[in-house]
Amino acid sequence: MDNQSEMKKQEAHVPLTAEMVRQQLIHKHNQPLSENDPILMVASMFELFLTEYDAVLQTHQSAIEKFMTSNSQFYADKVQQSTDELLNRALQGTISNNMDAMNNCQKSMGEFSSVNRTYAIVSVISCTITICLFLSWFFMRGQ
Repeated sequence: MDNQSEMKKQEAHVPLTAEMVRQQLIHKHNQPLSENDPILMVASMFELFLTEYDAVLQTHQSAIEKFMTSNSQFYADKVQQSTDELLNRALQGTISNNMDAMNNCQKSMGEFSSVNRTYAIVSVISCTITICLFLSWFFMRGQ
């Protein structure tokens, strides 16, 4: 609310002119001043300085706004580009890691199947030998 009242004061502010100074001095001191009075000359100089100062401030304000607008968009684009690159790398890394894990799992399953086949063959051979030994013992015992 204070900010709004200050803005209203700034909007309502009327620049000081030499004529306004002359009228205020006449009113305050009840002393007429001519238009070429040295005090009014100083007031006129200050008025010119103020006008020039306002023009310079406006020029600087415009330049700063232009600079900020152009550079903020540039940096916003750079941040967006960097974020997109990081996201793509993260996704590619995740996809790559998942594919590597799947390949490793497939290799492990292949090795597991190979070992199981070997155990099955050894089990069949062992069982065959056991049966042969049992049969030979059985037939040898009866003689």
